[in-house]
Amino acid sequence: MSTLSMENKLFKEYVWYSALALAKTVLMSIITVYYRVTLKSIPTPEDAVFMEKSKEKHKVMLQSNAVIERIRRSHLNDLENVLPFVLIALLYVATGPEFSGAVFHFQIFLGARVIHTIAYIYALPQPIRLLGFASGFGINVSMLLHILMALY
Repeated sequence: MSTLSMENKLFKEYVWYSALALAKTVLMSIITVYYRVTLKSIPTPEDAVFMEKSKEKHKVMLQSNAVIERIRRSHLNDLENVLPFVLIALLYVATGPEFSGAVFHFQIFLGARVIHTIAYIYALPQPIRLLGFASGFGINVSMLLHILMALY
């Protein structure tokens, strides 16, 4: 059964893991805002004026903050990897792969993205972040290869 409906167990798993990966990506926006507000590191002058009336403090607020930049880069990396995963995995599910192998792909991808984010934000030593990135990227490549082989 390769129908894309919630009656299909594999499609339901796809929806679950895609939703978790997308929720993690959305959460990165909230984390960025939280740190911007608590660390008073604001991206634009109009935001600085909105948060602080003292013009002397605006210059400090508008300076780049290393913690926020790490969070932003991690979020950007999610956008570059999670969105392709959602699309690739949908095509993968449509090819009717073996259930446990497909769910394993989804689980590894989500775990890899969580590891990548933690390693990025907390500046854990390499190769932790690299392994998180490479694992998720490898899952996308694996699913793409399966899709192409299923077509020909």
